[in-house]
Amino acid sequence: MKKINWGIISSALIAREHLIPGIQKSKNSTVYGLASRDKNTALKVSKAHRIPHSYDSYKKMYKDKNIQVVYNPLPNHLHLSSTIEACKNKKHVLLEKPITLKAKDVDKLIKVAKENKVIVKEAFMVRYHPQWLWVKKYIKNGKIGELKSIQTSFSFFNDDPKNIRNIKKYGGGTVYDIGCYPVLISRFLLDKEPKRVVSTSIIHKNFKVDTVTSAILDFDGIFSTFTCSTQSALNQQVVITGTKKTIVIENPFNPKGQATNIIIYKGSSIFRKDNELKIIPKSNHYTNLVEAFSDHLLKKTKVDYGLKDAKKNMKVLDAIFKSAKNKKWVKV
Repeated sequence: MKKINWGIISSALIAREHLIPGIQKSKNSTVYGLASRDKNTALKVSKAHRIPHSYDSYKKMYKDKNIQVVYNPLPNHLHLSSTIEACKNKKHVLLEKPITLKAKDVDKLIKVAKENKVIVKEAFMVRYHPQWLWVKKYIKNGKIGELKSIQTSFSFFNDDPKNIRNIKKYGGGTVYDIGCYPVLISRFLLDKEPKRVVSTSIIHKNFKVDTVTSAILDFDGIFSTFTCSTQSALNQQVVITGTKKTIVIENPFNPKGQATNIIIYKGSSIFRKDNELKIIPKSNHYTNLVEAFSDHLLKKTKVDYGLKDAKKNMKVLDAIFKSAKNKKWVKV
């Protein structure tokens, strides 16, 4: 079977722990090379992950015609410029979230991708996990009644001043790092865009980035609320409530290849004893994401979530930032 050759930009942790193993487990893709600005790092990481080729600059990898797709997990402020360069070298790109730092900048990616006839997708792996596909179908089939609300909590603790999440000029902060997930999953489940948002944030006095943000997204009367934090105890949960049932997704964003539990409450007891348990078999959503991308090239499958979708998600993030600053509802 023909496989698509992938190149990895940088030795970022998410690449080493998730994307590289995900590609290596896939049926239609292979990791051909890895690039780092430091030659020794490129060699070391490539050797550790059994990657046959290494490059001491991103440009050298872009020029290698053996590579069809580039995975880009660079710091947020470099997403735009590095992806434009990759596109100009005829590389398809899987770009880490957030796609850019402003929705208007996505137009530049749309333009360069079209001019060079390449695909650029945002690396939201959760849309390819079976648990979310199951939940979406369950809701669409009316099993929970009329959907009323989505509530998400997502947090972990990181107070390292040298971590890019805590550096403003690198595009750090809670919303960019993890707040994008509840926005994305709400849009995914509802298949529409919020009309308006309201939010509030706690800005770290030294880092100058948001370390806690809460927001309400109004989808024509269906409210999606979330609180995300990069300086709170580790926690993830999504609660979806309808007129008949409530669904609780226990590990919504980082199942790490393990089976996942979905608890369904029928709503007849405040003690929630009347529940059903749906166990979703283990699945690597990074592998699923990679295979879907490579199939766009091998099988000419339709691009499911392209740059126009990424811009819509980014518009919501823009509105969240604006609302937190202006302290009022903001139209999306």
